[in-house]
Amino acid sequence: MRVQGLRVQGFFITLSLLSACASYIPVNEQPAPVERSEPDVIVAPAVVGPPMPGARRPAASEPLSAPSASAPRQDPSPATAASTLLASVDAAIAAGDLERAAAVSERALRINPRDAMVWYRLASIRYQQQHYADARGLATRALSHAGPDTTLRLQINDLLARLNSL
Repeated sequence: MRVQGLRVQGFFITLSLLSACASYIPVNEQPAPVERSEPDVIVAPAVVGPPMPGARRPAASEPLSAPSASAPRQDPSPATAASTLLASVDAAIAAGDLERAAAVSERALRINPRDAMVWYRLASIRYQQQHYADARGLATRALSHAGPDTTLRLQINDLLARLNSL
C-alpha cells in the first residue's frame, strides 16, 4: 500500500511541476518577430496589346539598365533584419570596403538564406573582388531563389553572362 501511495504522490508532484512550467507567462516581453520568406505582394497580370504610341522596346543588343544601388526603394513593408543589413552592404560598397560588404552579406544570408537579392549582392561583390568561381556559384544560387521577380532575374542573368564571357 505504501508503494502505491508513493507512486500517486510522485505523479501529483510531477504533474504540479509540469503545470507550473506551462503556466509561466513572461512579464513585459513581446513575442519574437517572425520573418516571412515570401513577401505579401500581389502582382497584376501583364497586359498584352499594341505598344503605346511613342514607346519603344530596347533592341536585343542593348544592355539592360539595372536600378542603381543609391536609388531609394519604394517598398512599403517594414524593415527586416536582412533589409537593414543590405543597407549596410550598400554603405560598405560606397566606402569601397568590399570585405566588410561581403561579411555583412554573409550575415544577412544566415538570417534569411532564401533571399535572392542577398545572394545576388554577394555574387556581385565576389565578382568585383575577381573571385569569379565564387561569384558564379552565388549567382546560380540567387537565380534558384529569385522566383517570379523578373527584374532580379535579369540582373542575375546579366552577371552570369559577364562571368561566362571570362
